[in-house]
Amino acid sequence: MLSCRLKTCPMSLLFRSFYDKLLAENYVSNGHGIGFSVLFLLAVLSALVHGVYTMFFLGTFSPELITEKITDFPTIEIRDGKIIQPENFFQRFSLGNGVHVTLDTTDNSEIIKDPSPNEIYISKNGVQFVKGQKLELMPISKLLGTDNVTITAQNVTDFVQKTADDMIFILPIFVFLIAIPILFFKYAILIYVLALFSYLATLFSPLSLHFESRMRLATVSAIPVLVFNFLFATVFGLFDLGIIAGVLITLVYLYFHLSRLTAAQSGK
Repeated sequence: MLSCRLKTCPMSLLFRSFYDKLLAENYVSNGHGIGFSVLFLLAVLSALVHGVYTMFFLGTFSPELITEKITDFPTIEIRDGKIIQPENFFQRFSLGNGVHVTLDTTDNSEIIKDPSPNEIYISKNGVQFVKGQKLELMPISKLLGTDNVTITAQNVTDFVQKTADDMIFILPIFVFLIAIPILFFKYAILIYVLALFSYLATLFSPLSLHFESRMRLATVSAIPVLVFNFLFATVFGLFDLGIIAGVLITLVYLYFHLSRLTAAQSGK
């Protein structure tokens, strides 16, 4: 349950973790829970931004833009589930955001030529969807639902526009819902590993902390990097701190809070 007391309010912790020197004493030592509420809040905010971006992305598929992208798209004639026209043709079309469509009807079309991480590769006999290093092959007849059809640039424009219009509300909601557990799981694993690392950091220290406190310690140590990356990379689309900078900054916060806790326990 999300508590909004000043010491433990998830929204407050998102920003106070940057500068509040008393978090070690007030939250790590005397707080409750394991810090997952603030991670869940950050996952929801990030998922919401991804969902909104998806809606704007789908909204950019205007007929004029699509026509501009596929100005050289040839008329494709399919008979008996195979492309018969154009013959010996190869061309790659960029749809933006790293997405490419390649039409290859050459003799060696079964071998993908330098695919991008997100590519739709159309050969004589089928369509291959490239997702990173994973390939999904689908026969043309199964994809189109027919063995004989003629596809023109106008057909493609109408299809993409209709698909974008149909999904402009459904896909963002789907992205939002699926991103929450994925991001939360990612954050939770990171915090758990950092909490285990805190045992090594205090191996020769007289500091005594139970595991829940170490989880809260890991949370306030990692949150500044997570929030920074959320704002600058996810919201503004600029840059993130990367693995090396992120780890270094997280460790600086971790050792700072550990020094505060050690000093506080020594003073008792």
